[in-house]
Amino acid sequence: MSNPASVPRLLPVLIAAILSPVTASADERTPLMTVVVEGTPPLMMPADAAAEGAGVPNDAAELLTRVPGAAVVRNGAQTGIVQLRGLFNERVRVRVDGMSITPACPNHMDPPLHYAGLEALDMLDVIVGATPVSQGGDSLGGSVEAKSRPPRFADTAAWQPQARVELGYAGGNDGKQAAVEMGAYNDVLNLRYLGGYQDAGNYESARGEVAATGYSNRRHALAAAYRHGSGVWELEAGTHRASDVGTPTLPMDMVKDDADRIRLGFKGDTPLGRLDAQVYRHEIDHLMDNFSLRPLAGPNRMQAPATSDDTGLTLALANPAGSGTLKLGMEIHANDFEMDQQNLNTLAVQETFRNSRRDRYGVYGEWEGALAPRWRMNAGLRGEVVRMDTDDIVSAFAMAPILADRTAFNARDHAISDTNLDGTVALSYALQRGFSLEGALTRKTRSPSILERYLWTPTSASAGQADGRTYLGNLDLDPEVAHGVNLGIKLKRPSLRAQAAVFWQDVSDFIQGTPIARLDSNGLPVLQYTNVNARLWGGEASLNRRFGALELGSWLSFTRGENTDNGDNLYRIAPLRGGVSADYRMASWRVGGEWIVSARKDDVAAYNGELETAAYGVLNLRAGYTPWKNLNLTAGIDNVFDKLYYDPLAGVNRVIGSSVPVGGIMPAMGRSLYVKMDWTY
Repeated sequence: MSNPASVPRLLPVLIAAILSPVTASADERTPLMTVVVEGTPPLMMPADAAAEGAGVPNDAAELLTRVPGAAVVRNGAQTGIVQLRGLFNERVRVRVDGMSITPACPNHMDPPLHYAGLEALDMLDVIVGATPVSQGGDSLGGSVEAKSRPPRFADTAAWQPQARVELGYAGGNDGKQAAVEMGAYNDVLNLRYLGGYQDAGNYESARGEVAATGYSNRRHALAAAYRHGSGVWELEAGTHRASDVGTPTLPMDMVKDDADRIRLGFKGDTPLGRLDAQVYRHEIDHLMDNFSLRPLAGPNRMQAPATSDDTGLTLALANPAGSGTLKLGMEIHANDFEMDQQNLNTLAVQETFRNSRRDRYGVYGEWEGALAPRWRMNAGLRGEVVRMDTDDIVSAFAMAPILADRTAFNARDHAISDTNLDGTVALSYALQRGFSLEGALTRKTRSPSILERYLWTPTSASAGQADGRTYLGNLDLDPEVAHGVNLGIKLKRPSLRAQAAVFWQDVSDFIQGTPIARLDSNGLPVLQYTNVNARLWGGEASLNRRFGALELGSWLSFTRGENTDNGDNLYRIAPLRGGVSADYRMASWRVGGEWIVSARKDDVAAYNGELETAAYGVLNLRAGYTPWKNLNLTAGIDNVFDKLYYDPLAGVNRVIGSSVPVGGIMPAMGRSLYVKMDWTY
């Protein structure tokens, strides 16, 4: 782990400012393991679509695949990178129980939702469009927060037990899952243990076994909560141990990923107002190599250890102000990052990132409330300072171009500071009860990542682009600045929900790989991170209608992105896609299914040779039975007809000896039968 001296860097900053999100009264909460889509304009998943429709999910990101406007960029079974309206990686704000987690892998084998344990997950809050400044910062798109189940308290001092057991199995990859929660609580205390286990082999597509796609992980956590008056203190500490996680679209696999965390939070009334505060520490010790899961990798046995340590503090204070609520807040986030490349044949070592630091200090102010009987508004401003630095490179492979790169990089000043400003104004007008028009104007900024600024010599590290190309950092990058317009309409009735939205976003200084006059080992131009101008636009819609015990649903998403400097398409954006579903409930039984469809992806990025994919439609079926109140049994079949199809966001295979040729797009899983059970007490 990197030096714990990073913690004191948080102490010098004391400022606050902002307000509660427009979403607070916009949408109702839904039960365990559902996806709540909030924001302006909001779109909501059916109450049980996420829990049952996802079957036995590989990770928390899989629950987003049916959210209008959302998609998942995946380089392996447990590498779900969130995409919202065509933006992904650091351009989307993703938090796990309030923690900002920086992947230890420069190819994002371990994106933030990799650390959201399914055994504790209560819901995913997803804002597809205009994120309030209280929930945003250092991002351009929407936001996702994984929230664990809150502590339970009794009405009396008598202790009561609580328990939960979940079991699941999926045949498509011999995937096994188990989760347990045990504890006790009374009127002031809650003590819990949570444990999770996942293990899977290589998955089977309709064309055969896909190599290097298995995984294994184990998670443990202890949580304590204390209620005093209207306030609740929470202390949680946990571990995450992943091993042999295949990432076949990347040059290496994640053979070890150990993470430890501790966080302390408080929510409640104080003399100064309603306070929501948290301090946390999250540490990752990560190791990847190209031979443990790839015996045919070749003569150069390479491994790359990395560490990423995050320390954070968040404070938000809310008070009534006029006809609404004023929230003032602050956020401090510090990341320390290091990575080496090691050639095990020659014992040569090269420092990819040496004592790199990225610290972010933000303050915000936000007001949300009623302007008039039919009008509501959320308006806020957020200011941030991002400070970055890294040490000179000492160890490098003894090759003339690399040594020249080291000399040029070390000759430059690495300390960089950005000052960024965000703003959101969102309005909602109620045409009648349950029927509203919504719109928002946004300005969002994002500073370059450590990878984009400090990757000093060309490597295949690309934050999970998985395009097989070689990238180079750029110390002269400017922060990205996006201006957006969001318009939406929402209808909510007891048996009918319909929502639609359109958006437009112009991004100045969008950071993208640009070919330079230098070739990589494959004879292709190196792509250096460069500021360009970009535009994204599109929309999404959903419709859910209930007819007694029968519920019908449908959703649709469309996004286009282009580099406006040269007319090229932006990389790895999902095409027009959607689905229809039907669910029928009768007494203790429920049956349902869905037809997921995607248009052909032919708007591909030329700069990195992105491949096209064909249109497809896939049928999934499921059934459930609740023999008594606290026990749920579910079974289903995904990809009923064992169709061979290719997710348009799938990467390109780099593993020799698989049923997928090297350079071919990764096929989706074939027919998979699954069963699962959950019991609570």
